[in-house]
Amino acid sequence: MFPSNLSIKAYSSLAYTELLGTYQLQINPGSVVCSYGKDDFEGIEPKSANGGAIPPKLFTYFKESVSFNFTLDLTGVIPSVPDGMTSSEINYFSGLEDSIKKLKEVTINPLRSTHMPPYVHLIWGDISLKGFVGELGIEYTYFNSEGKAVRADISIKIEEFIDQNVIESKFQSPDITRIPTIKVGDSIPALCKEFYSDKKYYLKIAEINNLPSFRRLKLGEKLLFPPLEK
Repeated sequence: MFPSNLSIKAYSSLAYTELLGTYQLQINPGSVVCSYGKDDFEGIEPKSANGGAIPPKLFTYFKESVSFNFTLDLTGVIPSVPDGMTSSEINYFSGLEDSIKKLKEVTINPLRSTHMPPYVHLIWGDISLKGFVGELGIEYTYFNSEGKAVRADISIKIEEFIDQNVIESKFQSPDITRIPTIKVGDSIPALCKEFYSDKKYYLKIAEINNLPSFRRLKLGEKLLFPPLEK
């Protein structure tokens, strides 16, 4: 059972830290379609930690997308009002313009700072997807005497955003170069265990990064963990 109405949160960056706004559906969709499409990514790293050449490797990842339809209604049939509005009686004469405007701001309108649409986070019960809006459709189905739309059917598709960092975290492959930023508690042996499934490469990694000692790491510095020949 879903505890609340489906909501879409907008953020300015892929870090999902600066919340720009939230759009909550007036009524939940009758169904949600989750689909997975194949994406291929090529890792290009010509040399390994041992100095040998490694050919580029192709990684296959199935990107997730979520699509659904929902209705906005000001006729009074639905007790609540669309997001961005306060009263169905007042807004009936002005139509759905304010709610549609808010929906576009949260999903597709480019930001001044980036000239790109916002990153979005879809949240509903067990469904949670971060990415961007790939499609938004609006079909106006009922109008008041002033010709203002008071009912609309909305279709939307949200697609997972995939970058190289996501691919690396998903595959955890020793054939991918990683450049982590050192944080509290990190050590070269532990990172070797994470990236290569073996701690024994810690001296080689210290040598590659010109470290006088593998035990002396500075918080905030970046270390190179290239592919390994095994």
